[in-house]
Order: sequence, then C-alpha cells, then structure tokens
Amino acid sequence: MKKNLLPAFLLLGGLGFAEKASAQTAAFVQYPLTINGSDNAAVRSTGVTANAPVLHRLVLSDGGTAGGLVPAYSIKGQATGAVADGTGFSTLASSPKGIAYEQFSITATAALRVDSLDFNIRTTQSTNGRLSLLWSLNGFTTDSTEFSYAKGPATNPGTSTSVPATPGGTLPAAHNGTFGTGITGPSAATAYAYLPQDNSLNPKDDFHFAFNNSATGLTLAAGQTLTVRLYTALGSNTAGRYVLLRNVTFKSRQAYVPMFLATRSLVATNLGVYPNPTQNRLNVPHTAASRDARVTVFSTTGARVASFSAQPGTTETAVDLSNLSRGLYLVEYADGGQRSSARIIKE
Repeated sequence: MKKNLLPAFLLLGGLGFAEKASAQTAAFVQYPLTINGSDNAAVRSTGVTANAPVLHRLVLSDGGTAGGLVPAYSIKGQATGAVADGTGFSTLASSPKGIAYEQFSITATAALRVDSLDFNIRTTQSTNGRLSLLWSLNGFTTDSTEFSYAKGPATNPGTSTSVPATPGGTLPAAHNGTFGTGITGPSAATAYAYLPQDNSLNPKDDFHFAFNNSATGLTLAAGQTLTVRLYTALGSNTAGRYVLLRNVTFKSRQAYVPMFLATRSLVATNLGVYPNPTQNRLNVPHTAASRDARVTVFSTTGARVASFSAQPGTTETAVDLSNLSRGLYLVEYADGGQRSSARIIKE
C-alpha cells in the first residue's frame, strides 16, 4: 500500500500520532445529524451501542421565517439554539459555563478502544460562536475530564478571534475546547474553541479532539458508558442564530469492522482474492463455475455496488473495480447454495 494512503476503512483518529494496535475492539459510531438524531447503524462497529443524543437547555430550530428558514435537520447538520427561533443566546455569550449542551454517549458491550471525537460544527449569522467540551465515564456524576489534544479550522479570518491562523492547524493550548481552570470564573472565557460562521466563504468546520494523547487510547470495559457534552454559546440575541452540528464521530485509530460486515450471514469468509489491497483489477479464484455463478461487491452500508457474471467452467474471475471509490468492501462469490466472501481494500 502506498505510504500516503489513508483508506476509508481505517477510520483513523486524524490527530497525527503513530501507535501499535491494542487488543481491544476498535470503536466507530457516527451521528450524521442530517435527517434525525440517530446514529448510522449500518457503519456502527461491533461491540458498541449508540445512545440517543440529549439536548439540555438547547432546542431544535423551528425552521420558521423568524429563524431565518434554518431547518432542524439538513445537509448542513442539526440546527440548535437557546430558543427555537434562534434567539436567546445573548445570555450565554461570555461563557457556556456548563449551561447549554448536547450530550452524546456510547456503551461498550465488549472491551473497546476509543481515541478521538470528531465532528463538524459552525454557526449561522454569528462571528462569536464558542465551544467547550468534556467527557465522563460515569455520566458526569463524579467525574468530568478535559480532552488532551485538539485540531480545528481557522475561524473568522482577519479578526481577533482567528484561532488558529492556518485551517486544520493545531489549536493553541488556550483554545483546546476545555474549560481551562474551570467552568466558572473569568479565566474560563480564554479556553474556548471559536467556531466558523456558516455564511462565510467556504468555511472549514472540522474539529478533532483526543480522549487520550498517547498510544493506548481510551479503553472502555464491557458495560461501561462514555459520555461527551458539547457546550455551545453565541454572542447574539437575534432570530436565526443557531449552532450547526453534524458527523459527530467516536472513533479508534485501529481498523474497525462495520456491523454489516460482522453480521452478514455467509457460508464462509475465506475467499482468496488478490491483489488485496487493489487499485482497479481484482482476481477472484473459485471452484468451477456454473451458469449462475456471480461475483458481487458490497459497500460497508450493505449496498450492492458492483456485480459480475462468472464464465461457466472457469476457476477464476477478474473484476474491474476502477469505478469504485477508495475504501473497504465485501466481495462475495455465490454459486447455487455455496457462498464465500472476502474483505478487500480499494486504493
């Protein structure tokens, strides 16, 4: 595999650290937040349960004219505010102070490793959006922990709130999304990550926060729940001011197994395809094919993305994958009641 290739199936933490894989199952849970609040069950990894998000002193946009026609869910993500029409944030302008947040949590059904929380977040019609976040392993009953490392985009270029100066750069220590010395007091106001504005020119809005700045990641025991709270604030009390959030993702740097691949009922998973990884052409060896034999390629969501007939009597079928995007796929050879499969990487 090429050294500069980051195949989609790895779903790495994106924080730039090298490490050895641990024995725990890799976690991957993503909440797209473009249609509703549910996670994407098709790509959820094994050994983890995704819990429903919780809004505290935040509400979904009403989508009305007073709110600037910002729907609760759209391709831009989930729109939330202190009030449904986008007003009410001015009382939170100086600091979130633990008042308004959205909570996301996952529960391990087997030992899991989680490295980072990634998401896209921006504001509508406000250059003074701020974010803080904390995580807990007991539902914030006795503990709350700051994230150890962060990367984020430049915000509001040309203003005093441009942090950092380069898109995608490391957030300075004072703007790492934590509460600094605490969630109250004037010093807390210097420890926010500033948010890009939606109506700016092509705003970058991807943020990455590490649970543990080390090679081991964060380990969850079976039955343990990891909870994250994203505290948001805007410096405006005008209708139509919302926070847009999407693609909230818990992930590990280890390769993960999507739920679809783990639960798909197949007779065997020992199909000896080659080369793997592959760029365009994949060879699929098999027993002598009948008239009905086929090679089918599935995406991680379970969608059939390609299908090829095997020539009767042949013992190998070459398939062209040049039209597929890079990532992880499942290749299945079916001939009558006999089926076998292999997971492949398309470079």
